[in-house]
Amino acid sequence: MRWRLRNFLLPAVLVLLALMWGCREDEDTGICMDCAEISSFTFLSYNNVALSTDVNAVIGSDRVITVHFPANTNLTSLIPNFIHTGKEVLIGNRVQVSGQTICDFSKPVKYMVVALDGSSAEYTVIATKDPSTDNTLTFFGLKKADNPGLPSDITFVINQQKKEIRGSCFRWIDGDPVVGMIPSFETGAVSVSVEGKTVTSGITAISFKEEFTLMVEAETGVKRSYLVKLLSPQVNATLPVLKIDADGPIDSKEVYQTASLQIFGNGIQEGLWNSSENGKKVEIRLRGNSTLGLPKKPYRIKFPDKYSPLGLNHAKEKSWVLLANDADKSLLRNAVAFRASEILLADNARGAGFTAATRFVDIYLDGIYIGNYHLTDQVEVAPGRVAVQSLKASDGSNPVTITGGYLLEIDGFAASEPLHFITHVKNIPVTIKYPKDDNYHPAQVDYVSNLFGREAEGALFAADFADPVKGWRKYFDEKTWVDYFIISEITGNSDAWWSTYIYKFRDDPLFYFGPVWDFDIAFNNDNRLGDARLKLMADAAHQPRQWVNRLREDPGFRKAVKERWNLKKGELRTLVTFVDQAAESISMSQEANFSVWDIREQKLGHAAAPPASHEVAVRQLREYLEVRWNFLDGVFKGW
Repeated sequence: MRWRLRNFLLPAVLVLLALMWGCREDEDTGICMDCAEISSFTFLSYNNVALSTDVNAVIGSDRVITVHFPANTNLTSLIPNFIHTGKEVLIGNRVQVSGQTICDFSKPVKYMVVALDGSSAEYTVIATKDPSTDNTLTFFGLKKADNPGLPSDITFVINQQKKEIRGSCFRWIDGDPVVGMIPSFETGAVSVSVEGKTVTSGITAISFKEEFTLMVEAETGVKRSYLVKLLSPQVNATLPVLKIDADGPIDSKEVYQTASLQIFGNGIQEGLWNSSENGKKVEIRLRGNSTLGLPKKPYRIKFPDKYSPLGLNHAKEKSWVLLANDADKSLLRNAVAFRASEILLADNARGAGFTAATRFVDIYLDGIYIGNYHLTDQVEVAPGRVAVQSLKASDGSNPVTITGGYLLEIDGFAASEPLHFITHVKNIPVTIKYPKDDNYHPAQVDYVSNLFGREAEGALFAADFADPVKGWRKYFDEKTWVDYFIISEITGNSDAWWSTYIYKFRDDPLFYFGPVWDFDIAFNNDNRLGDARLKLMADAAHQPRQWVNRLREDPGFRKAVKERWNLKKGELRTLVTFVDQAAESISMSQEANFSVWDIREQKLGHAAAPPASHEVAVRQLREYLEVRWNFLDGVFKGW
């Protein structure tokens, strides 16, 4: 029995001694030599900016430390406070100091506690956080580092309330940005996608040609959509784009500057141009009179060879015009007037009368966007334009050739032109546009100035001026004059009689009116006339009005106007629809245009006060046409 008790107690004593040895203390100091444990682990808000309150961890018996944070806490840069025994605490070979060492807790972290005797114990810290409800973007942009073709970084504006992200670029982007560009963004969300495809910041390319929906999903699964739009005529406008890079300043109305030109059709396949490919440069200069002094400049462009840009195949000529329409905040007045001209001149006796073309374009000059422009014809004698016969100095005074062709302009600025004259009866200033001032014979000037300025005007103001044989009809084509009168009235063109083009064929005794031109202050856009919606331009337009008022004294002319109006008024009423269609076609372009040219600024002193927006400008133009049509219908009924 005694032997059995001894055999039982001996192992127990040995175990007890072993346990006592496991927590041994230094005999002199009483310090535990093999202790290696963490007894407290916490994150204090005062030294963790990501926290608003202290967060305490739970230390498990299995040496797993768990800690739970609020949603949206940045786990990658936290400083823990901990209490431990032993010599030191390591992560890998790096010593960790409580309350000082920053650590990334986005993944499990293994702490090694080293005892004084060199033994160690490992603790694993596992951090979790509440699922984030954050489904917002805090930054969105295009960085040049990711998109080398950009002139600089583009930072978009994020409107959280409207869920819109808007950016703009009005400088040329090298390469092919239409294909796609790489956005950068910042978010606390778990995923960002476009049409179900994941988008990674700084990596995934997206097409910005059309506005698109960006879907942002929170960790909770709640989604938020943003409508993203980049305003860049090069990238997403629907109009053709002209990229002009001049070899020097364009600062003269007389002297051309050479330039490289690229024409991008944006759906138009004809009449494109690339100077870098064909090796041919164009020439460009300023143009215009009163419009030349406005901030947005009009230009005349000249190709090295006869050319039809952008499918304008009615004419193949060197010279084309870029109208700025700076005083016209609808940007549509010239286009609407040209449409009225097409309606009325389609059935001229000598074939459809010439109406200048309309092709809206966006223009970049020397890498900078300069706005929406109206590409159109130069008013000149040429096939497809004013198609009268050629007349040059070499034709001299030949009695056959001297009768034509001619292009004249009743012109308030005639005195500044090389070839001009004053009519004999009413002192009307007239510019000779053709023959050209550098290729004419003096006999031709004498012929046309006498025929037009003395004989024709004399017949208009003679006592028998209304006589169908002896009167003004002996010299003027009645149909084109009636059409010009109606166009001037439906458009409310205050410059109708200040600037009037007239042409003459060879072996034809008549002068024809047209083409129509210059309507930027028409359609009630001239403040010198007041509200002119219910005023005839024959009464209210600028001088000289003597000719048109003389015509109104002829019952036959009034009758012709009435009949022509009744024939064409249905088509003219469609101008309202044309306004809506044209406005829609330039909707993106006008937004870009008025981003660089403030619509609220009107630099032409005699133009009407600017509207608050392009939408208002278009509405005013539409309403004007409706009121004007009804007014003229009532007036002409009495004729």
